[in-house]
Amino acid sequence: MHAGAPGVCRIHFLLPWALALLAAGCAGAGDAGRLEAFAEAGIAYADKAPALMDQSFEVAVAVDSGALVEERGRLSEPQRREALEKFDEVMEERRARYAAAKRHNDLLKSYFAALKRLSRPDAAEDAGRAARKLAAELGKLSPTIEKLKVGDASVGGLVEPAVELAVAWFRSSSLQRELEARGAVIERELALQQALVAAMARQIRADRAELSSRYRRDEVVEPYVGAGRLPRSWPSRRLRSLRGAVDVEAARAAEKAVRSLRTAYVAAVAKRPDHLPAVELAIDVQRFVDLVSRLTGEGSRAGP
Repeated sequence: MHAGAPGVCRIHFLLPWALALLAAGCAGAGDAGRLEAFAEAGIAYADKAPALMDQSFEVAVAVDSGALVEERGRLSEPQRREALEKFDEVMEERRARYAAAKRHNDLLKSYFAALKRLSRPDAAEDAGRAARKLAAELGKLSPTIEKLKVGDASVGGLVEPAVELAVAWFRSSSLQRELEARGAVIERELALQQALVAAMARQIRADRAELSSRYRRDEVVEPYVGAGRLPRSWPSRRLRSLRGAVDVEAARAAEKAVRSLRTAYVAAVAKRPDHLPAVELAIDVQRFVDLVSRLTGEGSRAGP
């Protein structure tokens, strides 16, 4: 590894797949070593992505519930019933969209696992068949994902243009056939996942900003400016209102991680000598994994 890369080889907290990526970057990988390490990172990313999607849904429901509470006093009983039914219908539609997003993520994870097996010298024929089948299933699901809207953002409108994919020569004939046949297809699926995560991250930021604004108004500002006695918990509430939200950080980290996945995939397929995509992928996916682990370990995830 170049001495100028800022302290990457001094990072000691990385998981085994991240260490493999760093080794690929610092020491140079074998024939398919970077592709195998890429696949490990992709699996690690895909393991955590559903938890962030669940959090996105929970925050959206919390925003909706707050709006229903604020409107309740101005509505008659029939109007309340109608409003609740409409809000629930919207949330059911969103839940269905997240189910499709999770399916796309799960298929990518399975493809990463098949690619990992193909990257090894003793790759079995069934790994190639699995990769072909998974790529076909991704292709069937992609039009649905492209049409999804997350809040005001259209996933299809956020998909970046295709990059030129130059497939290098690999000793494994199975891996060579797979990359030549479907390398460009997988690059497009990674671009689609990138757009999906970008749309979801936008919505998380907007929903979290709304929740934080309500919390600060109700729990910090109004108790302080009002004539009543301040609750003893007011200082801790104020501190809580000024802290950044972990889900917003995790969403931002997800955007970086999936972008790095796509960049590292293109570099590994072409066997580019530049080690930076592998190193950046290790750092970005590790940060995403750490943040989602913090997020899922917290108590009330939809709170401010």
